[in-house]
Amino acid sequence: MSLRKLAEGIILQSIEDLWNEDCREDCITFFKGKDFRLCAEVAGMDLSDQVRLLNLVKGSIESMRYGRKKKAGQERQCVHEKKARGKQLERLLNFA
Repeated sequence: MSLRKLAEGIILQSIEDLWNEDCREDCITFFKGKDFRLCAEVAGMDLSDQVRLLNLVKGSIESMRYGRKKKAGQERQCVHEKKARGKQLERLLNFA
């Protein structure tokens, strides 16, 4: 296996691992640091390719964070709706 293929594999694995919450912070650290730049250089990526890839990674991370916030917001909304239904039922029962 050549160093170029190894560097490409490391980059691709890091992209894939972004989707795993347990690995995400390590991957973000990789892409922010010198390790990514070194792998990208060995893989033959020029600066514009690196910037393009980092922008894609950044967009993915932001969409994951947005999705997580949206999901948390939906869960909070469900809790509020359940409480509201409970109060409404309680009012109906107390009225009768």
